[in-house]
Amino acid sequence: MTEPVAAPGAGDTASQMVEGPAWSDAGLDVAAGRYPLSVERHVMRMVDRLVPGVTAVTPHARYYALHGLVAAHADAVGLAIPATQTLLRRTEVALATVSFAHHPQSLEWLPRAHGVDSLARRLHSGVVEVGEAATPGKEGYVRNSWGFWGPYSGSETALGILGSGPMPVPGPRLDATAVRGGLGELLELAHENTLRVEDLASLSERLCVCAGGDQSDGPWLASLMCDPGAGADRASRSATRRQTIQLLARVVATHPVGFFTQDVGHALAFGDFLATDTVTSGIEAATAWRGVVLRNYAVGAWRRLWSWLVEQVDGLVPVEELADHFAEELPDMTVAAFLSALPPTQSTDGVPLPAEHDLRRAGDSLPLTELRVLATSARRVDELDGRVRDAFLGQRGVELGPEWAQRRFDTARPLGLRDLARHLTYDLVTRSQRIALAKARRRADGSLWLPTRLHERGGLLYRTSQEGRGDVGLRLDQLGTVLATCGVLHYTDQGWSVTNYGKALVD
Repeated sequence: MTEPVAAPGAGDTASQMVEGPAWSDAGLDVAAGRYPLSVERHVMRMVDRLVPGVTAVTPHARYYALHGLVAAHADAVGLAIPATQTLLRRTEVALATVSFAHHPQSLEWLPRAHGVDSLARRLHSGVVEVGEAATPGKEGYVRNSWGFWGPYSGSETALGILGSGPMPVPGPRLDATAVRGGLGELLELAHENTLRVEDLASLSERLCVCAGGDQSDGPWLASLMCDPGAGADRASRSATRRQTIQLLARVVATHPVGFFTQDVGHALAFGDFLATDTVTSGIEAATAWRGVVLRNYAVGAWRRLWSWLVEQVDGLVPVEELADHFAEELPDMTVAAFLSALPPTQSTDGVPLPAEHDLRRAGDSLPLTELRVLATSARRVDELDGRVRDAFLGQRGVELGPEWAQRRFDTARPLGLRDLARHLTYDLVTRSQRIALAKARRRADGSLWLPTRLHERGGLLYRTSQEGRGDVGLRLDQLGTVLATCGVLHYTDQGWSVTNYGKALVD
């Protein structure tokens, strides 16, 4: 507030204004951080090695080709960075529009073209003003001035499609003729002022994000992804990607597959297929994949359990009360009895059985189910061997890792299961706060950025938002759709299959 205060020696006629009190500028910026328990690192690192050139945000083969097309055109005509940015955004708007014209409704097997959701009002009206739609910001199809090049740029550089630099430039493995033959008409559409959806029907059949396999850019990218010549150097990233593609294609050819991560992941993790199949038994990456998929069940269990715990925090909640919430969800039994009731995790021949998968289908409460999954995963520490075990364990003895969980369950055998749940609650809350502080950053203006959703003050917890509980992506879904949209795989109502062209590439 502001009050008049008499100035010293000024009598009643003079006064000055003194301002105060007031709140200072905010010194703490609380944000919703990702990976609050930091249990995902090993799986993410392994997946990056096993699927180089594809990430969790690169589901479309034709964006690899589109960015190569823009790079080739900009290089040929000498465009500067601002002009290249504008061309790239306008071309992506054209691809989104023509893809919507081909499939106004979303496809079951392929995500929509990037930007379609943001352009939905314009697309449903039938008219897209290209310049307006391509302007970066909340009113356009994307906020970033480089459109969707950012999510794809690392993969495109790793594959040799683009070179490194501040703008897309042709890389050593870009086939400019192939990308112009497949998507060159997008450059013409990008220079139009207005695109009318109803006028794009004939173009949409060859320019849609789903159509790459039938155009010249598809076989080029398919050969680049599958890299038939990569076998000579088995340690190279190209060779590893090829092995992963061979595994995926073989599972598709021998199993009913509707969803890549769910169905292919299940075949990689459990049963004797990897050892008895004449193809997969000779693929070196198969053992690493088994270990990674098995480890991801434990990672997902920690994430689900933490999400559930945060969900129980309503208002100001003592840590003890949160621990009691967890305990109340569990049966009154000892840890030893709990462990003895778990389903078998391997056959008499030492083959991994789908215990984690079956536990999640049993329909028990989330806390009980995920605690069982963690205990099941811990049991595998002494059952797996060789490269599977190495890929499963990763860095040895880390907190919340399989070996750590095994020790916690073993030492707690005489205790009640509910007591173990209380101890784990304290462990997880403490770890989440420690991870948030480790990620905290002081900004240039002096404020502190703290990435967390759950906060503790004087023994009381409160949350600012909910935690996600999804599994860490294994990139199999994205790899599958990239392969499908460049002609290696094909989807029908019956599921996925390998095309004849795909068989020739991966065999």
